[in-house]
Amino acid sequence: MRRLPRLLLLLTLGALALLVAAPAGATADRDDRSSKEWGVFRTLPAGTEMGLRIKGFAVITRSSQGTNVYALAWGLDPRTTYPAHLHNAPCSASPPGGGHYMNVPGALAEPPNELWLSSTADPKAGMTTNALGIAFGRGSADWVARPEAQAVVIHAPTEGAPRLACADLR
Repeated sequence: MRRLPRLLLLLTLGALALLVAAPAGATADRDDRSSKEWGVFRTLPAGTEMGLRIKGFAVITRSSQGTNVYALAWGLDPRTTYPAHLHNAPCSASPPGGGHYMNVPGALAEPPNELWLSSTADPKAGMTTNALGIAFGRGSADWVARPEAQAVVIHAPTEGAPRLACADLR
């Protein structure tokens, strides 16, 4: 029975790898000017205080068609929805990840001006974990994120939404 969580994790990782390698609508005429960066999640102090040991990774793809971000994280509480967003500074910044990345700085602080990750088609829904505490999320925008889009941050699903984990996109 101990093998089941490992098997589910491997299947989830495989599914994510396929999604990242060939996003929906990809064709043989892919935009050669696209760029892909990725990073590994590390647990931040607020996550550690909550007893979490978050691991996983995030991937950002920028192309002439827009921006796509995918994330897979585990070590979260089961059956819980976590807000996750593209941020405008590295994880080493204070606060980690800086502020939410905005396509138009100072405009509305939600999609479509920001890129939020979701486990559903609703861009505001957040990343929801399964029974094992594994969450997959994706977000997309029709604009191309500037270089200051540098991290993905997973927030707590509580008032004030403390930052639980951060992944630098490099």
